[in-house]
Amino acid sequence: MKDKKTEIIEKIHGLYDKYGIRSVTMDDVVHELGISKKTLYQYFADKTELVSAVMDRVYETRKQEIDLAMKGNKNAIEEMLTYYALQLKMIKDYKPTMIYDLKKYYPGIYEKATSRKRKNIYDSVLNNLKRGKKEGLYRSELNEEIVARLNLMRVEATMSSGIFSIEEITSAEFFREVFTYHMYGIVNDNGRKLLEKNIDKLL
Repeated sequence: MKDKKTEIIEKIHGLYDKYGIRSVTMDDVVHELGISKKTLYQYFADKTELVSAVMDRVYETRKQEIDLAMKGNKNAIEEMLTYYALQLKMIKDYKPTMIYDLKKYYPGIYEKATSRKRKNIYDSVLNNLKRGKKEGLYRSELNEEIVARLNLMRVEATMSSGIFSIEEITSAEFFREVFTYHMYGIVNDNGRKLLEKNIDKLL
């Protein structure tokens, strides 16, 4: 059962998603949640602390979702597919207004959120690359650290370059091309055979 503070944070996250951070005042929060200012300030000293708590909750929720989804995959190739599907879901949930407000008005919180997101992406891919090598599916000479960082760079560039629209990025065709582009760069002959045998089923 969720405690009161968690309920407040989740409801405020919904408001930030819908309206952006800047436009949602503390008065808006108490009105929408049907609580008093006294109750709100029992949990959060000011709006900065509230925004920080919301972003902490977003991070924890996404990390738990990734950790849970990554369990139980038969091999590294299936695991990578699961990971890419999660990334696609997160892109679909991306809220430009919220991120813009966070970056402009709460730069410290934005930097913290960005740093944690990068670490999650890097660690997930790095662990998968190591697993794939152990399973004999990825190239033995593959440099896991470089490939994991290249993947991180590509993810961030895809979102920020403006070359692709959100609609294009979240399309099935884009997903298939990005997934196969990455996989064919890291698999060995065994991995390629497994990938080609199951690619239609996987995607």
